[in-house]
Amino acid sequence: MPSSPTYRASSRRLGLTGSRRLWGCGPRPLRCSGGSQTARALSLCLALWCVLIGATAGATEPAAGPSAPSPSPETTFAEAVKIFKSGDAARALPLFLEIGDMTSSPNVQLYIGYCQVELGRNREAHRAFSLALKQSLDLGGTKYGTTREAARDELAKLNLRLANLTISLIERPANTVVRLDGEVVDSASLGSPLIVDPGLHQVKAEAEGRRTTVREISVDAGGSKTIALLLEEKIDQVTAPRTQPERDVAGRRDWRGSRLTMIGLVVSAVGVVGLGTFAAAGIRARSVYNRLQTECPNGCADASHRSDINDGTTFQTVANVGLALGIAGTLTGATLLYLGLADGGSAKPAVAVAPGLVKISYGGSF
Repeated sequence: MPSSPTYRASSRRLGLTGSRRLWGCGPRPLRCSGGSQTARALSLCLALWCVLIGATAGATEPAAGPSAPSPSPETTFAEAVKIFKSGDAARALPLFLEIGDMTSSPNVQLYIGYCQVELGRNREAHRAFSLALKQSLDLGGTKYGTTREAARDELAKLNLRLANLTISLIERPANTVVRLDGEVVDSASLGSPLIVDPGLHQVKAEAEGRRTTVREISVDAGGSKTIALLLEEKIDQVTAPRTQPERDVAGRRDWRGSRLTMIGLVVSAVGVVGLGTFAAAGIRARSVYNRLQTECPNGCADASHRSDINDGTTFQTVANVGLALGIAGTLTGATLLYLGLADGGSAKPAVAVAPGLVKISYGGSF
């Protein structure tokens, strides 16, 4: 049966010639009129295009299968132990650390310590064995008895290879930061022994408004040392003492000089008295000696001159004592006078000497 002219023309414009075979229509052709037939053909074409695109996308996208379950900590631990016993501590350590973050098993910390020892990290190994010992003690019982003893044995060995260093602050200002070899030390650990490698270590302490203190200390293996730090205030932030009026300072200085000068005058007077005593006693002793020489040219041994001999001896002794006292007093007094006058004393001494009289006067303003 021939197709209608209208349908045939629409088919040619859309390129849909032979549409009965493409759409699977019956033996009879569709009979549509004008624009309605064209719109229906466009709709069918778009629907077919969407179906083809969906089928193509479904064919190219792979089907997502079920995700593989992650291994349990027990399985990971067994695998890590197997790797460690094969001699590969570097590859086993990350697995043990991963399990340690998820569990609180002393056995995991014990093997972390074993790995650290194999890698030459004694301080980290000491920390792991200490944690294994603590966890086993906290859990108690006999389940982790072997782990507990193994941790103790390893700690005893490491204590001979490592050293203890105690950092203490004489004064702990606010916001104090202490570093050991560049690493910040927890404030709670200050004053307690820290596990360090043997050798030379640098300790640095700093706080706001204080001078930074840096010290170096050497510790031997198996040894223990303590270092005390003092953070001094910065000079530009030290509160300056209150300055007193200049006249008060000068008055205080004058009073100090006046006291020294006064003492110097007294001591000098004692020295002058001593020299005067030496002169008087010496004259008397010389007089007795000359008289005895005149009366007894060959020496006086009789009892009548015994009293004169004793008097001469006494005068001689007094003269010697007066000489010593006079020299010491004069020198000491002169020194004190010099210091007193040099210290700013405004008072001036005056010495007047007259026959049979020595007069010392002292005057000034206070």
